[in-house]
Amino acid sequence: MTRIVFGDWLPDQPATASQGLGKADGVAAIAGGYAPIAGFAPMKNGTLAARCIGAGGYRHADAPYLFAATTSNIYSYSSSGYTSLASGLAGTRDLGVRFCPYGAYMLATNGIDPIKRFDPASPTAMTNLGGSPPTARYLNVVRGFVVAGYAGGSGLRIAWSDNGNPANWTAGGASEAGQYDMPGGGDVTGIVGGEYGLVFQEDRILRMTYTADDTVWQFDEVVTDAGCAAPKSLASWGKTSFFWSNRGFMTCDGVSVQAIGDEKVDRTFRSLIDRGYFGAMSAVVDPTRALYIVAVPSADPTTTVFLYNYAQGRWTTATLASEYLFSALSLSSSLEDMDALYPSIDADGLVLDGAALRGGVPSAMLFDGAHRLGTLSGPALAATIADAARELAPGARSRIRGIRPLTDAAGAAVTVAGANRPGDAMTETRYPQAQANGAFRCRENWNLTRVTLSIPAGTRWTYAQGYDADAVAGGRP
Repeated sequence: MTRIVFGDWLPDQPATASQGLGKADGVAAIAGGYAPIAGFAPMKNGTLAARCIGAGGYRHADAPYLFAATTSNIYSYSSSGYTSLASGLAGTRDLGVRFCPYGAYMLATNGIDPIKRFDPASPTAMTNLGGSPPTARYLNVVRGFVVAGYAGGSGLRIAWSDNGNPANWTAGGASEAGQYDMPGGGDVTGIVGGEYGLVFQEDRILRMTYTADDTVWQFDEVVTDAGCAAPKSLASWGKTSFFWSNRGFMTCDGVSVQAIGDEKVDRTFRSLIDRGYFGAMSAVVDPTRALYIVAVPSADPTTTVFLYNYAQGRWTTATLASEYLFSALSLSSSLEDMDALYPSIDADGLVLDGAALRGGVPSAMLFDGAHRLGTLSGPALAATIADAARELAPGARSRIRGIRPLTDAAGAAVTVAGANRPGDAMTETRYPQAQANGAFRCRENWNLTRVTLSIPAGTRWTYAQGYDADAVAGGRP
């Protein structure tokens, strides 16, 4: 009996004699194995009138607020439906809409129309920010300043408001407002805020540090040979930002940049992307699961996401139709909401303390291909874990008599594929029924063997670690 523990998903490495997996779909990496991914769970009255091009949320005075935007409107959402806050906008899918909390307010920008401001004291409308702010594709708060990227239609310009006054963008006098034009590095593609700011460009990353003198900000290069090549791939949590660069997937902590997809998934992701669909991308960090989730750019809606467990440093994929991924605070659900949405708790796989029901919990949310708002808290997605092609008897053929998966998933199936030379097409045999001890009896005879574990959608399970192979050397040449 040979025990094989599932390794990392490493599609960029050779498929034969690899220590990695050939496929890890519908699962998330955990310590020692893989776990299921909850599927899409729609929220009550959450169908938007058109494609979502931006969404966000925040909390003020203990009340969570949730916003969504189409090309022409910005809405607030509650379980009773959507309320239009601004209309007649000229937004586009490719530019999207960015939401940025500032104190009691929520700011929103689409790169074309004036920056909008939501005030909880007047919750039925968004008004122009006021003052003389430039148009902006990107917004974030750095210390007490609102920082705008791609300001005034200039790809190389950032601008910032006065300290503590987002309506004052006029430099001079006691005002600390101002702007800075980049000498190079390509267009600005994102702003990340906090105690210091990060300005992402196509080919470099700058750190903004407050100087408290006439210059206001000091700009230092973090890296000059990599930037954010796909603006909608940028997602942050804490001091860590994740993004797709021309060199592959990377993270930046404000001090240095680290490659996280090199010789793992970068070539595979690059083979799937079409730059013409970068506007359909989106990305989110799910802090409760330590996941960076990014949609593969494709025609609307995108149907595949890559997931990076940043605590484990490992990748997986999932089949998930999404128009827009975003992070927000979940809204609470009443008993009436639950009754309308979930006629059968058991049939729907509802978790009573899940993000679909609790309010104010940081959650990864999304709009699916039908413009429906929801969370990843539904029944588990279908899962497929395919091992690399292995020589179970090095240098010889193997007679394989049984495979016993190391998982608590009832109803799982095993497929054994075999070939005698690398490069030969593999012959597959599916074994759908396990014996009482969990093993699948099989009769296979190959030099190279690939074992695939399949778990149907909706199955309740918690882990998959690998498999035991009952195999011995020998067999017909």
